[in-house]
Amino acid sequence: MRFASTLLALAPLMAVGALLSGCMAGTARPRAAIGKVATAPGWAGSITPGDRTLLEALPATWERARASVPQRLKAKLNAEGPLVQPGAALELPALPPGPYYCRLVRLGGAHGLDTFKPDFCNVDGTTHNLSFTKQSGTILPGGWLFPDTDKRQVFLGTFRPARANSAPPYSVDPKQDVAGVVERVAPFRWRLVLTRAGQGALLDIYELVPVTPQVQGAVPAIPG
Repeated sequence: MRFASTLLALAPLMAVGALLSGCMAGTARPRAAIGKVATAPGWAGSITPGDRTLLEALPATWERARASVPQRLKAKLNAEGPLVQPGAALELPALPPGPYYCRLVRLGGAHGLDTFKPDFCNVDGTTHNLSFTKQSGTILPGGWLFPDTDKRQVFLGTFRPARANSAPPYSVDPKQDVAGVVERVAPFRWRLVLTRAGQGALLDIYELVPVTPQVQGAVPAIPG
């Protein structure tokens, strides 16, 4: 009798779960194929020695990158708020699955500070494997996200050529490998900090902001 009562109590929750699963199954999100990393548990068992060195040097790279921004651009840098502050990471860093606007902020290099228009990225996966894929633009990092501390995830991936549907697996070609960290810096605002920057810069930072979902049948709080 106690078992039957428990099933009756859980029935509404099971029905809601089934409804949510059906909604998710009907929502298709385009994504590019990416190679899988090694199967050793956690990022520490998969990262290459070169990327491990770059990851460990990230605090020093942050310091050099911020110092390289010329004085005339300091106000523009400060306007980015916690996105470009090394110690701004908050707890609960995990990126929820879904589409994101991803905007590149580049420190160092010829200009000292460059910002670009947002592209589209996607986070997808299962309970055990979470992937990140940049879907538009000319620079296309993609790979896997690993739990690390209570304030960051570790990203291991590769750069995919713009016209290719997939990239080689991580650790196959060091020239295409890239590592980084994901941190939450504000409500609904994350950053992906890569250890390799383009165009001679010191640091590439992607601002990640979820794309507002359009849920069929839902009534928005603020009418469009």
